[in-house]
Amino acid sequence: MGIVRMLKYWNNHHDKPIKPSFLIEVMALECLHAPFGGRFDYEFQGAFTTFADRIFDTWKDPAGLGTPVSDMMTEEKKQTACTALKQAARQATLAIDLVRQGKNGDSMRAWRELFGPKFPLS
Repeated sequence: MGIVRMLKYWNNHHDKPIKPSFLIEVMALECLHAPFGGRFDYEFQGAFTTFADRIFDTWKDPAGLGTPVSDMMTEEKKQTACTALKQAARQATLAIDLVRQGKNGDSMRAWRELFGPKFPLS
């Protein structure tokens, strides 16, 4: 799923606040449901917000073979991840608002700031 790859890219670009990054995949299994509406901007805004709200949940190993994947993060690390996810949601909101103002170039730069240098500006 492309949105999961982008969320993992965001995680890598921001010094991996979510460790292990597999936790992003586990959370996505429960939190993201296709079909998506075709508005990547709102999908990312919603994903960041939902992940921030649910980072403290217990996320079991989907294969059922081990301890919960979320047990690999301490409460302090979860708080750090929550803060980073909330900031990402605010950045997505800013990018969306810039489009509403007709500032498409500024919006693309806001997305690049969020996702990193590989995010295209056009």
